[in-house]
Amino acid sequence: ADPLPDALTGPAPDGIPTLAALQAAYPDAARAALASARRSGEAGENNTGLTAFLRSQFDIRSVTPSDGDSVDAILSRGEAALRQGQLKDAIGLIETLPDSARAEMAGWAAQAKTRADALAAIETLSTTLNVN
Repeated sequence: ADPLPDALTGPAPDGIPTLAALQAAYPDAARAALASARRSGEAGENNTGLTAFLRSQFDIRSVTPSDGDSVDAILSRGEAALRQGQLKDAIGLIETLPDSARAEMAGWAAQAKTRADALAAIETLSTTLNVN
């Protein structure tokens, strides 16, 4: 018999992150990513006026999917994809973030990738077993 894929055996000691755990961890990671992008000037938002001041002071971020290339918009679409169980889409969106925001999302993204890789390995293994 073929050995189990690394995507399944590698995370075995700690377990594969659940979708619920990834969904629960996303808001804090997104807030940190957005705050970092705002501090570094990479948020892609208007940085002047009362609205910009309030956004940065209160860590306001979009929780409904928004169009656009701003960090807030990308994070909002990532969260929406995650809520719908579209993990690969959420990971793909995180990979488009500017460096400062992507660095803050790195821990979350690594956990998400562990789950996505494990699911892909399970699907491949299932297909292989069904063919044999």
